[in-house]
Amino acid sequence: MRNLFFLLALACGLPACTTTYYIVRHAERQDNSADTPLSAAGFARADILRDTLLGKGIDLIYASTFQRTQQTAQPLATALQLPLGIYRPDTTAGFIAALKQIRGKQVLVVGHSNTIPQVVEDLSGHIVAIPENDFDNLFVVRIRRAWGSIERTLEQLTYGAPSP
Repeated sequence: MRNLFFLLALACGLPACTTTYYIVRHAERQDNSADTPLSAAGFARADILRDTLLGKGIDLIYASTFQRTQQTAQPLATALQLPLGIYRPDTTAGFIAALKQIRGKQVLVVGHSNTIPQVVEDLSGHIVAIPENDFDNLFVVRIRRAWGSIERTLEQLTYGAPSP
């Protein structure tokens, strides 16, 4: 029996059996224009996100095509010397399908108040909402695959100062 456990553990690669997604909305934006950059508060929050996730072993970073999501993710990407994976927010279903294929990685996803709830729900099975003026949510979805089963957990945290 011990040999069977050992073989299964090797095949699974125990640490590689859990995928963790850190999911955030972009930080505060300068204005309500379509592709607005971050405000000063937003750039400060992006630095706090970097500091919050720096020791988490992030392997992959995704941001939408909008500059505010990329500016939110860039401080961490720069610190970790990782490229930004860019996705189109109008293809959220396809992007989620790609996220579900990732195994054993730590992943940051930066999106929008109208896309992040769908990403969180499809990955975790839990429904969340993000008010229009809320920028401090940090959703942590863990998917553990072991012994033919899948366990999904959602932790809802905040980072930085509360949104005004």
